[in-house]
Amino acid sequence: MTYPPTIFNLFKPAGITSYDVIRQLKRNLPPGFGKIGHMGTLDPFASGILLVAVGGATRINDYVHRFLPKTYLAVGKLGVWTETGDLTVPIQQHDESEYLASKIASFSPDFIQEQLQNSFTGEYLQAPPIYSAAKFQGKPLHQWKREDGIEIKKEPVSRTIHSIEVVRYSFPFISLRVTVSSGTYIRTLFEDVANCLGTIGSLSALLRAEIGGLRVSNALHSGRWPIRGEEYQPPFYQQFGHRVDQLLPLNKLVLQNSEMVKFRNGNPVIPSADLMVIDSNLDQQQVAGLAWVYSDSQGLQQENCGPIGLGEVESGQKSLRPLINFA
Repeated sequence: MTYPPTIFNLFKPAGITSYDVIRQLKRNLPPGFGKIGHMGTLDPFASGILLVAVGGATRINDYVHRFLPKTYLAVGKLGVWTETGDLTVPIQQHDESEYLASKIASFSPDFIQEQLQNSFTGEYLQAPPIYSAAKFQGKPLHQWKREDGIEIKKEPVSRTIHSIEVVRYSFPFISLRVTVSSGTYIRTLFEDVANCLGTIGSLSALLRAEIGGLRVSNALHSGRWPIRGEEYQPPFYQQFGHRVDQLLPLNKLVLQNSEMVKFRNGNPVIPSADLMVIDSNLDQQQVAGLAWVYSDSQGLQQENCGPIGLGEVESGQKSLRPLINFA
């Protein structure tokens, strides 16, 4: 069996790495799944959605990061600080100020909401923490720190905070729901939130709740992950997988056979059909011209028949430029 480009929405529990999940699927998926990889790592202490791509779907990873926001539920403790930004290590600094004990402790959730919304929504500059998977010279920053004792500080990068909401405030703990662009480090964001309120802070729990239209409530927990040798009817990928065009709702274009051959050979195509512009939640300016490409009209109608690739209709031109070919 050969898997079409497929994405699995899996629930990663706290206490294991993202690669532990990949390793388990490698051992248990039936032969033919091809390359496998996750679409955005989760720290071991965090839980929630981990998207795992097989059958060529790994090739859309950059587009998922570019277009799909991520929603997290974060719980943090004010008045304490750790080097890792979470409470999996001993606390290294306590805020023992009177301001924390009397003033911050008496803040109302509405007041905190107003402060955070005014300070963080929109563009947000953030540097990766020293304990992160961000890389320097091909090596993750956390390895530089843990293995070599070297702190690598990278320049701040522009991220986007789409929304930030105070879910609950019970001093010294605060629960937040945040929707952010890909690449945003929630541990660092929480430290900045604490600084905004006039203190220090570190995360005590983190859950990734949504990526695009996929939610943690629909994620597959480990008890439903594939088991080696077990037969699935219909196949596992049909029962539990998501097509790439379901995850990324881009425009669509149907090619005739002769056009399809050109596309698969990497040549520009002048399609005989019109581009079908679909209504989606994605930023239309960002995705303008991008289209899933299908071999014929059945590709749009059959439940298990996905696109043959991804193309771009260049601005001011009628030709379609191949970007990804799944064949």
